[in-house]
Amino acid sequence: MPIITPPNIVQESLNEFLAPLFKNEPQRTHLAHYLTGLMIAENKTITGIANDMSNASDQSCLNRFLTEVE
Repeated sequence: MPIITPPNIVQESLNEFLAPLFKNEPQRTHLAHYLTGLMIAENKTITGIANDMSNASDQSCLNRFLTEVE
């Protein structure tokens, strides 16, 4: 079953504490997807997380976020 939206705890934490650390909305969205995947996805790999998120972009975008965001 696909994950439609991140849990409230992820959204609240992102908005309150983490949003200022990231430059733009796509970075914040990738972070929300990654955190949600670590909490909920059965397969906690980048591919597994990207496959479980219904509105996630390709797994390469999540991978690039995790390896290149400064």
